[in-house]
Order: sequence, then C-alpha cells, then structure tokens
Amino acid sequence: MKKNFPILVSLVLLTACTSAPADSVAATPEPTATPVITLEPTPSPTPAPTMAVYDEVSFDDWRDGAGCTMPDYTFSAPHKPQPQEQVTWPTDGVTLCYNAKTLEEAAEIFHTTVENLKELNPDWQDKYSRASGCYWALKVQADPYTLPMNNVVTVTVNAPWVESYYDRTEVCDVPASLDKQARAALASAYYFQYHWWGMHAGFLPYEKLDEPVGFFNYRAADGAFYTKFSEFGSFLHTVYSDAWVDDMLSMDPAPFAEGENDTILTLDGDRGGNIAYCGHLFTEPELQPDGSLAFWQLSLTCESDDFKGWAGEETIVPDTATVTTVRLVPTENGWRVDALELPS
Repeated sequence: MKKNFPILVSLVLLTACTSAPADSVAATPEPTATPVITLEPTPSPTPAPTMAVYDEVSFDDWRDGAGCTMPDYTFSAPHKPQPQEQVTWPTDGVTLCYNAKTLEEAAEIFHTTVENLKELNPDWQDKYSRASGCYWALKVQADPYTLPMNNVVTVTVNAPWVESYYDRTEVCDVPASLDKQARAALASAYYFQYHWWGMHAGFLPYEKLDEPVGFFNYRAADGAFYTKFSEFGSFLHTVYSDAWVDDMLSMDPAPFAEGENDTILTLDGDRGGNIAYCGHLFTEPELQPDGSLAFWQLSLTCESDDFKGWAGEETIVPDTATVTTVRLVPTENGWRVDALELPS
C-alpha cells in the first residue's frame, strides 16, 4: 500500500538503493534477542584491510579541528529507544524488507537465493521502479523478524546562527555503543540530511541569481547553514567520508556547487515523508574487516490495510521494518559517515 506524500518537482531524486542532558558516557548495551539475520561483510576470499585502525579521536579534537564553525552538541545518557507518540513497539516480530538494486544483491546480503526471494515476493516484478532503479520493499525472510532494543543516546545538534528556528536544531538518536565523536558525526549527518539534503534540498534563505548557472537559480544568503563554500566543504569532510562528499557533489544535477567568490550555489526543493512511518531502531554496530563500523537502521512502518493515518487516538503498532545500512569509516581525524539514508 503506497502512503508517500507527493515529491515536489524541484527536488533532486535522492538515493533510494530520535532524558535529560548529560555528558557522554560509555554505554554497555543490555542483551537483546539475537536477530534472525545479522549484518555480515561479504569480503573477497582473502580479505586485505583497506584502511588502518586509527587511535580514537576525542570529540573536542574532532570539533575543534573542523576548519569551520561547527554546531553545538549535547548528549543524553544511554537509554532504551522510546517510541514516538501513538506508537507502541510490537511484541511480535515484523516483516523484514529491503530495497535492492538487484535480486542478486538482496540474496547475497540476506544469505538466501534469488529463487527464494521470488517465492517470498510473488509480485517481485511489480516492485521494480524504473525511476529509482531498484526493487522496493522486498520481503527477505519468511519468519517474523525480532526487533532489537539496543541502547541509544539522544544527541541535540544546534547551529545558533541559522535563521530558521525549524532548521536550527535537530534531535536524533544514535547507537549508544559508538564513541562520543562517532555519535556527533552521525548526528551531524542526520541534521544535514533532514534539513538540507533529504526532506528539503538546498539552503535557506537564498538569493536569486541574476543569471542561472546550469541548474542553479539561487545562492545561499546570510542566515543559511553556510554561505561560504570553503566552510561548507570543511563541514562535509568533517562529517562524511571523502567518497560520500564526492558522490553528492558530482550528482547530475548536484544539490550544491561552488559559485563565484566562494559562494554556495543551491537548489530549492522539498519532498514528503512516508505517512506510515513509526520510528526507527538500530542493530549493534560491528567492526568490519576493512576497519569500518556497520549496522542496520530499521525503519518501521505500519503497512496494514487498517491503518488510516494519525488523526485518531488509537495506538499504532508497526508491522514492517525496512533495512538500510549505516557505515562509518575511520580516518586519522576520527570517524566519518560513509553510508546513511533517512529512515522516513
């Protein structure tokens, strides 16, 4: 059942395929039921590390070394994930789904076969979207999936110079077992993607250009998150891997570009969210052979035909979890986000 709000035409198609404040403390997650499927690497037969394992970088060193004005951060104590208003975590398992570029990709990740995926998804051909180039909501296992309830830390990211009150702050949950610097990097990525490269694309406020530059009609103006491309680039490379930044800025069209005199050329667009979205959870981050940390973000939705929206007072129980991978890679200057999609 499709429950997505319309996507406005100006938005670039995004890649398809959130206690009391306290200082950050090390978290020891309580045991949870072992997931039916665990995220496992798929290395070559004789894997060779592609990056060194670096010493931990402190949060203060990471933030102070950014080379640009960075937001302020506050961290809660570790706690169990809390459902949003009107939502109750399901006591039974949920349907586990994945959006895959190919059936072969899904089969490899979930340790099954293409034939089994076709049996689980009799309508598998109808699930393919030519616009995004992937299969949407493929059911990847027959048995219900037991949701993990691992500890999280709530991070508040605040950029006090941003003009819009809505865009100034983001509150999000991240896995508690990450160190403080990794928590801040991941929270910064959620902040950036929710406000300027996700639900909205482009910086506000902006000024209209006298003449368009390619696809761009605007430049970021005072009150935007950044107005100088050099500062914006420093933020991006402090939060994300070089590869992630290069991929975003080389899209056709890209959401941002460098303009004259170190200005930021920007698009302007919005998209809707999934009305059936009920929150998200995480599996535990696991160290991979290449030195990265990877874990699942589980986006929970209610796909029941009985779901009629949020106007009433009835409790909503999600029945489906869609998997995306979150990955952080180590550098000499701390963890960087290398893979992240918004859960809604």
